[in-house]
Amino acid sequence: MNRLQQRYIPFVIALVHAAIIFQASARATTPDGFPNVARPRVLIVSFDGLRPDAITAATAPTLTDLIAAGSYDAAALAEIPAVTLPNHLCMVTGLTILNHGVLANFDLPGRTEHTTIFDAAEAAGLRTAFFATKSKLAYLCNEGETDAWDIESDVDTMADSAAAAIGDEPFDLVFLHFGEPDGTGHAHGWMSEPYLEKVTSTDTALARVLSALDNSGVRDETLIIVTADHGGTGFTHAFPISTDQQVPFILCGPQVAGGRELNARLRPMDVAATALGFLGVDAEFARDGRFVSAAFETSAADEIEPDPNALLAFPCGPLPLFFVGVMAVGLYRVKRRPLS
Repeated sequence: MNRLQQRYIPFVIALVHAAIIFQASARATTPDGFPNVARPRVLIVSFDGLRPDAITAATAPTLTDLIAAGSYDAAALAEIPAVTLPNHLCMVTGLTILNHGVLANFDLPGRTEHTTIFDAAEAAGLRTAFFATKSKLAYLCNEGETDAWDIESDVDTMADSAAAAIGDEPFDLVFLHFGEPDGTGHAHGWMSEPYLEKVTSTDTALARVLSALDNSGVRDETLIIVTADHGGTGFTHAFPISTDQQVPFILCGPQVAGGRELNARLRPMDVAATALGFLGVDAEFARDGRFVSAAFETSAADEIEPDPNALLAFPCGPLPLFFVGVMAVGLYRVKRRPLS
């Protein structure tokens, strides 16, 4: 290594990691007068542990229909660690793991101290609903904080509960979590035959929920956002590798461009910013999320901007502290070493 490299390369790396920790909070804004529907509504659906390459016309016809009719990012990025509770908290708070501070992936007492999409929507006088199939997700939203709330361990039972609630009286914001195909991935392996079969059965469960939207007459004014909290490799997940971190991100609904491929490296935080932006609710608290304007007909496909949080794609959570520590040691050693 020459003298110039010894002097400047460590400082450049240090600046990069400083930018990671103190990243700017720039976000795409919602266009004025958008959307052009009588009463905008949002349905957020999370398929726990769904890999994008598991979505095909054979395994997931409902999802492929949504992709064909909407805009799709096949390589959106979950936060690291790519696990359930931290990433779902990103979806409802619009904060990175580094900023919401939750790394645990088990049942926690109470609920998050951060403002959520449910808090914001309720404050705006909107009707909200929360349905999940893992008890740990109660940390996102406690019972009584939404107009409808249910946690059931079975995917089909949960889908029927959500469909019945939507059929009784439509909501403005619905969050629906399916705990599969994650459980089957852990039991039989990601992309195994049982895993793909579970993708199909969960896709069928979603179809029943969408039928409830159709029957209630609000499908045409509902933005549907479908994503996942992580993928998986072998029998597990959590790591900064593509099969664990890449997740689908589908948007379909009024004014969404049909058949548009998004290459913006969408993140779980973008769920919160986009949902509230579509509803016309202030989303300033979701400071790490972006309104996905590129998915809509008012934007051109070539107007997709780079993700301002892209530097957080790998070293998030506790990892920045690790890298800063490594850099500090490296800088100290370079400083102590005589230049040749």
